[in-house]
Amino acid sequence: MKIFKQLCQLQIACLFCLILGSCKSDKPVVQPETNQVHLNSASNVVVVNEGIFPFGNASISFLDGKTGQVYADIFKSTNNRDLGDVAQSAITINGRLYVVVNNSKKLEVLDKNNFHSLGTITGLSTPRYMVGVSNSKAYVSDIYSNLISVVDLNSLQITKTISCPGWTEQMIYHLGKVYVTNYWKSYLYEIDPQKDMISDSIFIGQGAQSIVADKKDRLIIACGGYKIPQADTKIVILNLSTKKPERIIPVLVNYPSSLAINGNRDSIYFLNTAVYKISIDDIAIGSPFISAQNRQYYGLGLDTRSNQVFVADAIDYVQKGKVYVYSAGGNELATFEVGINPGGFCFY
Repeated sequence: MKIFKQLCQLQIACLFCLILGSCKSDKPVVQPETNQVHLNSASNVVVVNEGIFPFGNASISFLDGKTGQVYADIFKSTNNRDLGDVAQSAITINGRLYVVVNNSKKLEVLDKNNFHSLGTITGLSTPRYMVGVSNSKAYVSDIYSNLISVVDLNSLQITKTISCPGWTEQMIYHLGKVYVTNYWKSYLYEIDPQKDMISDSIFIGQGAQSIVADKKDRLIIACGGYKIPQADTKIVILNLSTKKPERIIPVLVNYPSSLAINGNRDSIYFLNTAVYKISIDDIAIGSPFISAQNRQYYGLGLDTRSNQVFVADAIDYVQKGKVYVYSAGGNELATFEVGINPGGFCFY
């Protein structure tokens, strides 16, 4: 969750505009920036770089899992245009890569093998995350619209909307239902994808923003963030049979975000200044798995094929960021440079 930091970026952007407002420059020729990483990666990795709001310098970086080659801004070098303003998240569905570009109010649709543009989904308000419910349909969450958008993946059109009050965040398709986290409301919303309707709301408390499912088919939700009371800063283990929290793990300092789960679905990872790892049966968070080391950790991803941990460092939220890769045991394996404000990952 990067809400407070994005507000800080706006202040930085306004200062830059005052300094640079009278300057003009020619549009640069697009040149692919690459570097080599010595890493045995089991998957291809897309890094989603927000850029600086509202400069329109979002990007996606790509780590080729076979060659170790890193392409710093592969969308621009492939399509000869900028990605847009504030890239939020990315997901693959049926051979395509969908990149959610929040402040540009769109989704870019790419061939995941070569990153050529296949189209753009427009008509959105402030999109955040996407989840596939079939090879032809997906849902998109949103900050301000009080709606979940239903997207036809064949026509790349919004076909309908589902009323859902509040700031909707990450979603998961699990056991035939879609579960939607909501940052401002105290409920997790359940959607029936056959009817495209909310079928239930489950009380969990405020600040829900990331979600995974464990091997017991329980939902694990990270709650907390900007303006969320400390009492609601926690990890919730939700039993779907009773639709009640089975266990609540308090987070007494800051708040958990960027939940990820390993391949066996028995260990979860999250950011809370440092990187933490806990068992799905733990009752407390314990000591950091990876210390903060004066870095500005801004995003976390887990390659479930190798259980390698990818941690994004925004550094100062202005210059290009870095990604650190760790083994399942917490040993640092590699580092590579990416775009500005890296905050999300997609593995395939």
